[in-house]
Amino acid sequence: MWNFIKEHSYDAVKMFVTQCAISIFGLVLALAAGYAKNHALQVGTSIGASLFYLFLLYTSVWEMGAKDGISVQHGHKKAEPLKGFYISLIANSLNFLLAIGILLGLLISNVSFFSTLGGVCKSADIFIQSMYAGLLTIHVGAQPLNTYAFVYFLTPLPALFICWLGYFLGTKNVRLLGPISAPPKPKKEKK
Repeated sequence: MWNFIKEHSYDAVKMFVTQCAISIFGLVLALAAGYAKNHALQVGTSIGASLFYLFLLYTSVWEMGAKDGISVQHGHKKAEPLKGFYISLIANSLNFLLAIGILLGLLISNVSFFSTLGGVCKSADIFIQSMYAGLLTIHVGAQPLNTYAFVYFLTPLPALFICWLGYFLGTKNVRLLGPISAPPKPKKEKK
């Protein structure tokens, strides 16, 4: 496992940097929609930022899978269908650690250390996953989603799924999102 982490640390860091960049984009959108006091716009921009984030992850791991798929076909490498999932798991490890800190802060809130830990972890998690900020303001019952600790364990799951799917489809050379190209030019007739 340690060799896998060393071998794919660049890819995991690249995914995390993508997450941070999109979270800044999501934060700006959420703040602008919140300032406009338009909850529907806040949720809509959050959906857009989340889909953009997942698209960037998908294209990145699809290319990785396509390269590995060629090596597998020629017998230079063994097939690893969960490789995209594992790399994404490494990239999202901080998200899961912050979710554990949030959970401890809620469960052991009577101890000041854990209460503070939960608050710091929640602030950090909201910042590095700001693409979901608008979605987390949706009320379920009387409370918004961002008040429930289990939600912070669920937010990395779309990235894990997309990375698994993108890598797997890349190894099979199957595209969900075909290349976008200009329509063919009409042929010129000879006179």
